Amino acid sequence: MTGQASPGSGRFEALDALRGICALLVVLFHIPVYHALKGTQAFTNLQFCVDMFFALSGFVLCHAYGHRLNDRADGVRFAVARFARLWPLHIVMLVAFIGIEVIKVDFLRADASLSLDSVPFGEGHTPWELVTNVLFLQSFHLHPGLTWNGPAWSAAVEFYVSLLFAAVVLLFPQRRRAIFLGLCLAAGMELFVRSPHQLFVSQDWGMLRAMFSFFAGCLVYDLRRHSAGRLATPNMLETWSVLLVAAFVLTTPPGGSQYLFPLLAAIVIYVFSFDQGVISTLLRSAPLQQLGLWSYSIYMIHTFLFQLMRMTASYLGRKVHVDLVVWFNDDKLLLLGTPGQALVAALVLSVVLVVPFAALTYRWIEKPAMDFARRALSARRGAAVSTTVLGAAFSGYARRAAGR
Repeated sequence: MTGQASPGSGRFEALDALRGICALLVVLFHIPVYHALKGTQAFTNLQFCVDMFFALSGFVLCHAYGHRLNDRADGVRFAVARFARLWPLHIVMLVAFIGIEVIKVDFLRADASLSLDSVPFGEGHTPWELVTNVLFLQSFHLHPGLTWNGPAWSAAVEFYVSLLFAAVVLLFPQRRRAIFLGLCLAAGMELFVRSPHQLFVSQDWGMLRAMFSFFAGCLVYDLRRHSAGRLATPNMLETWSVLLVAAFVLTTPPGGSQYLFPLLAAIVIYVFSFDQGVISTLLRSAPLQQLGLWSYSIYMIHTFLFQLMRMTASYLGRKVHVDLVVWFNDDKLLLLGTPGQALVAALVLSVVLVVPFAALTYRWIEKPAMDFARRALSARRGAAVSTTVLGAAFSGYARRAAGR
């Protein structure tokens, strides 16, 4: 869609592509390859992509549901739709990670002297942590670190933040803008108190981090709705938005300045929601649109694929007596030539290894789950309508019979 958006209609295609690009940058951040950018602050700042996800979700959910949440039944349908969007792939990946732990057990049974990086079903992969992951509770300060499929922490908190969003829209439709602002500021201030030197929290204060950017995205949507519908200088604004983001990521040190990012995300989302400039035209290209479509799969499956990479490299290295891996900042990384060469390899592998599998998981897991939920909700709504019609017809018949 382009130009002025009516509530719930169409898509913001440039923003869809931005989500896909952010997902790929998160993949690059996590790829287990020792390259030239590892350890630099600019590379660490790629984690701002997660905050962009939250802001985009707030904007998009406001657009899709802000006018459709009118009663309790609407709230239930919204919760079911969000659950179907986020949970099925999450569970499939949990099962895949359990499979890795089972493989570790089998390896140890076959060779008790085998040296593994971690104990099967040890810290981060315990049954208790499995329970909290199944319930989307792994990001509520219940564990000392990330568990199972690490990136899933953000999907978990986003689910609960979206329920909070729905509650605000349902209960306080006339005051929602003020409440969104209050939640955004309160979450940001509380998070700063809890973590003044680092915005990049996850399993501990991730809920506050998600609320901070999510409700910033909601506020941007309300601003967008009341805009004139077109930008006067779209090319200039889009270019400056990209340069501003790049400069912020490249130069921002740890500390309080990181807390400015939701404001920056709001500016970027506002500008690109108009889909007007040359950069937006590029973002609407078919490859980038597909990337946006597969973004959740890209985000959720990549650490599993990378764990398999580590295991394979470790196993082959022991077999051929060659060091194929190295430990860097408590992370096992593959050695793929010089750091400069490895950076090129990391960029290529981030795309060719993850994206094809993400396309498959979207087709076979994400989309069927969303379609099933959509059909179930439609059937329920149809049954409710039929019951209402039949009830009205019966009441009318009863009144006519009583009149006779």
